Amino acid sequence: MSSTPVALRRTFGLDERQSGISAGDLPALMRVRQNFDRPREADVAAAARREVAPFLAAVRPGQQIAITGSSRGIPNLATAVREAAAAIRDAGAEPFVVPGMGSHGGATAAGQVEVLANNGITEETVRAPIRSSMEVIRVGTTSTGFPVYLDRNASEADGIVVVNRVKPHTGFTGRVESGLCKMMVIGLGKQAGAQKIHQQGLKVEMRRMILEASRIILERSPAAFLGGLALVDNAFKETALVRGVSMRSHEALVDEEGALLETAYGYLPRIPFEDVDTLIVDEMGKNVSGAGMDTNVIGTKPGLERPRIGAIYVRSLTPETHGNATGIGQADVMPRRLLEEIDFHSTYMNTFTAKRLAGSKMPLMAENDLQAMQVCLTVRAEEDPATARVVRIRNTNLLAEFDASPALRDEVEARPSLEVVDEAKPLRFDEHGDFA
Repeated sequence: MSSTPVALRRTFGLDERQSGISAGDLPALMRVRQNFDRPREADVAAAARREVAPFLAAVRPGQQIAITGSSRGIPNLATAVREAAAAIRDAGAEPFVVPGMGSHGGATAAGQVEVLANNGITEETVRAPIRSSMEVIRVGTTSTGFPVYLDRNASEADGIVVVNRVKPHTGFTGRVESGLCKMMVIGLGKQAGAQKIHQQGLKVEMRRMILEASRIILERSPAAFLGGLALVDNAFKETALVRGVSMRSHEALVDEEGALLETAYGYLPRIPFEDVDTLIVDEMGKNVSGAGMDTNVIGTKPGLERPRIGAIYVRSLTPETHGNATGIGQADVMPRRLLEEIDFHSTYMNTFTAKRLAGSKMPLMAENDLQAMQVCLTVRAEEDPATARVVRIRNTNLLAEFDASPALRDEVEARPSLEVVDEAKPLRFDEHGDFA
């Protein structure tokens, strides 16, 4: 039996001698700017009113109309929901908001209201009541024999307007990915519906399940789906487009959402290098991506071959994720302090529902930033740390500026879309071994 004290066995004792890397050996980092196209919707409020208006021709005074609210950190989402509610009131109907977020918020009604509030959606800000419940009704059965569910509050409305961002999904590629159809199936399916769809996704392609289940919901819902209000981000996480999407038929919905998805792919920011030895990610979270880090950016989405990243070091969670660390399993290294930020119920409920248990696996736990870098810089073929290709980003949404090591300078200078805006500076550490 080991005589080592328990407290010492619970820490990772890697040091400079064992790793062969000191703080002074680490490559300096320069600031790089990446120039993206920047289309922007000049007046999101006016655009939302304009785009939702055609759906309201059939609305009658006194009718109850449900509007979906999302758990994602979507720019101008609260504005879009507020203006949709105002347009519904102008038509003489009574709007209300339902959380469309599957199992998020710990899969509780109160938790989902809190998530909405964190995204700027409260009864005061959107001037409409919020009806939050995890209760669902069954509206049909998939071809694989699983039930399809719909939020009970939404099902009891006279009409439903689906509001969501259209963007590339982190786990699959299809005619539609993350957007209106997925909101109908996963978001409005609540925890029960999200779990059943993801369970089928273990043997049937998720892109097929989203299409099939959204058709069932559209055609068999007791409440009519009036239309969709889609938002598309630019590379700066600003609203580039606000578009109304027809739900007169499932084919029309898929065609229009699919066209917006193609546009969204064109705006998606990227890490502009094929090979990176170490990627430092200062923060991850559900408000950044459903997978914590966008797999389209870090190259872990099925089918992607680049960028090829040797080791990913994630340093913290965003405050907006409220401890939900889903996707932490994509990282290779994390600091011990991040453990204190994790809400394990929220994280595990999310990965349980999504049937992607690897998303909550714990990376190697370093004691501080210096030790994490010592680990990462030895997971590469070259011995000299000065030659390491290191990139540091805030999160996978914000890539207009980032830090890069001098080993990447030739590639930066060879690309017209990149420019060095601040020369390389050495990494500095405080007395705890963390980045100063």
